[in-house]
This record gives sequence, C-alpha cells and structure tokens, in this order.
Amino acid sequence: MNIRTLRSLIWLVAVALFLAGCPAAPVAPGGQAPASSAGEGKVQIKLATWAGVDEANELQAILDELNAASETYEIIQESSPAEYWTKLQTTVAAGTAADLMWMDQEHLPDFAARGALLDITDRLENDDHPAADLTDYFPAALERYTYQGKHYGLPWIAMPVMLYVNLDHLEAAGYSEDQVNDWTWADFAEACVAMTLDSNGNHPGDSDFDRTEVQQYGFSIVPGWPPLQMWIWQAGGEVISEDLTQSPIDTPEALQGAQYVADLVASGCTPEQSVISERGFGEMMKAGTVSMFMGGAADDFERTEGKRIKAFLLPQGPVSRDTWAWIGGMSINANTANPDVAYEAFMDLTEAIHHWKVPAPRRSLATREGIVAATPYKEISADNIIANMEHMRAPRIFPGYAQWATVFGERYVDPLVRGNATPEELAGEVRPLLEEILAEAGQ
Repeated sequence: MNIRTLRSLIWLVAVALFLAGCPAAPVAPGGQAPASSAGEGKVQIKLATWAGVDEANELQAILDELNAASETYEIIQESSPAEYWTKLQTTVAAGTAADLMWMDQEHLPDFAARGALLDITDRLENDDHPAADLTDYFPAALERYTYQGKHYGLPWIAMPVMLYVNLDHLEAAGYSEDQVNDWTWADFAEACVAMTLDSNGNHPGDSDFDRTEVQQYGFSIVPGWPPLQMWIWQAGGEVISEDLTQSPIDTPEALQGAQYVADLVASGCTPEQSVISERGFGEMMKAGTVSMFMGGAADDFERTEGKRIKAFLLPQGPVSRDTWAWIGGMSINANTANPDVAYEAFMDLTEAIHHWKVPAPRRSLATREGIVAATPYKEISADNIIANMEHMRAPRIFPGYAQWATVFGERYVDPLVRGNATPEELAGEVRPLLEEILAEAGQ
C-alpha cells in the first residue's frame, strides 16, 4: 500500500465506532431490491471502489472487457475516493450497498462481524476458477480475508514494505547494492549515519557535525510509518497475541524492537518531524534529501526523474526479516439480490485485477515477468519484491481494531518516535489500555 492509503488508518476509529453503534437495517425478504437489468438478459452488478480518476479509468477498461465477454452480468463502477468508507458505512446500514465492494484488511472484520459480507467459503471450495485456488495465495494475504474461519472476500493485492535506496548516495557512502539485502539492523544503522551529511560533509557522531545544517539524511520516519510493529516482530516480539487477549509490548523482545527505532532517531540520521512536515515525507526521498525510505512495493520511487532508486529487502532483525503487508481486496454484499451472478462477476473481476495490480497475492502471478509487464519501471526492483513476499506479515485485526490502533499510535508510537519517552516508560502505561480494548472486543 502506498503511503497515502496507509494514512487512512487515522480514520479507522471513526469507522469502528460507527459500525459498532449503528443498528443493522431491516432487509426485505430476498435482500436488496432487485438489481436493474443492463443490456438484454444481463444483471447489473454495482461495484463500490475507492479508485481515484486515473485508477478508475484503468479499472473501467477492465470492466468493459469483462462486460463484453459476459452473457450474465454488467458491472457498473461507483467510485468514491474521498468519502469511500463513510459512504460504504451509510449504504450498508441502509441496506442499499453495492453488490461488490472493495475491502481492505483493516475494515473486513468489522463488516463481517455485522453480517454485511457474503460468506463465500462453500462457493470457493466447489469452484475451479483460477482465482478460487486458495493454495496459490500467499498465506498472509489470504488470512486477512477470513473471519472466524470463513472466507468473506479475496485479496487482489499484497504489498510488503520495501527498503528504497538512492543508489548514488549508497555508492558515495562506500557501499554497493549487492550488500544491501545482507544488511542486519546494525548494518542499516551504520549506513543511515554514513549517508547523513551536513553542509560541510560531516556525519552524525563527528565532532563538527551540525544537525541544523543537514543537507542529506540517511533515513526518514514519522509516527506511524514505517509501522513500529515490523521492528517488534523482527526482534521476536508481538503487539497482539494470537488469541487476541494480550498486547505484550513490554516483553524484552518487543522493547528491543522499539528501542532500535528510538536509537535510530536519536542517532541524528533522520529528519526532525518539523523538517518532514515542511518538506514532505516521501517527497524528501524523491528530492534526494533522504537516502533511504521504507514504502509499499507498489510505490513508484523507481520512476523518480534524475534519481537511481531501487527497492531491497528490509534489514535482518535479531529473529526475522518480517515486513508489514497491506492487503487490498474485494467482498460481496451479503444482501445482494443476485448472489450467484454477483459471485460470478466477483471471481472474474478478481482474476482480472490480479493481472493488473502489482504485486498480485498469488504465487503463480507474483513473478518477475508479471511485475515488469504491469509496471515496467519496477524491473530494477522486481526480484527483490518477489523475494520479500515470503516475509510478508499482516497485523492481527479484529472488530474494534481501529480503537486499539489509535491508542497504540497516539500513546506509544508517537511519543517514542518524537523522543519524548523510552519504550519501558511507555509500555507499562499503554499495555493495560490496549488490553482493555481487547477485552471489550472479545466480549
């Protein structure tokens, strides 16, 4: 997921509160009012998306091909890029939601828990459609479209976080690109310092280094991105236990991951938050004032004019190389008036998007050839993207996750990244708050 999409997490708590407080709307026998026919004998299937103008145009070309080939359905796109989740909440509550709806990993449990999404488990088991072969999916991607052991949709993209590196800066600091995939945490921290330069060419730690005159930073981080969970996972820690009852952020492993981030910021190789606010987060990487950046596999840093930028694996942590993954996909309205036709359209469209979005969530399609065909500028990074898919991990999400994420972000991550408190000081205070939310969600 690109950075802009991930920032939508800020609004998750509003979504969760709405979903929790809004009663289910009564539905007439048979679900929605029957969908109108489109063409001769075709059923109109409405598709709700968050696609912007360019993305919607690309999607429409796909829909035109599917609609021309189908004798049973015509998919009608309804795009709401600015108010997507608000509109979806409203239409679901009113019983007027689209037949198909784009659904991401953060929202699926809430909608599934309310009965808003169609359980397609049995349909998938009896379907020979290529997109129905669940063994072909990366487990991290498929897992996020299940709830209580049932499938409520399918992913159409799986984006692990990658380490983007300015190759000119890398080489000027004395490194080669062949070394990057072998970096450990210690190596990365050293490279971050080595690629940070003030106006006189000094590095953090040098006696004459002037932090007020930095011309080039080694790395950039803001509260919430890259996700702190990655470093905690890489150190062997967890932020939510498997049974969804604990937030063990005060274990030695979790504290080690958090402390690494705090030390990285304190080293002087990352910009102050005020500098990032003024110059732009990802924009600093594209401008060449930041040497390394962690972004989604689909981000377009490689096409930055005048810059040689390539994506690599994340540095190896003490235990793993786990990388955060954002998973996007699609679900079917549980109250669609035409479940069989909606499912047929859903499967055909899922397959088509798997050949459009990069990286696809299926092993058979997440190939170098597929990535280069869809996004030629990704050729330089394609092999590393594929290798990193094996390290993907999506967060454990549950109905009410939005509130948990808000507390974790505001009470733990934000003060940590800003250097206002240590992991030990924060963890003891924040863990009980997080586990109170888990307890409420489990009732």
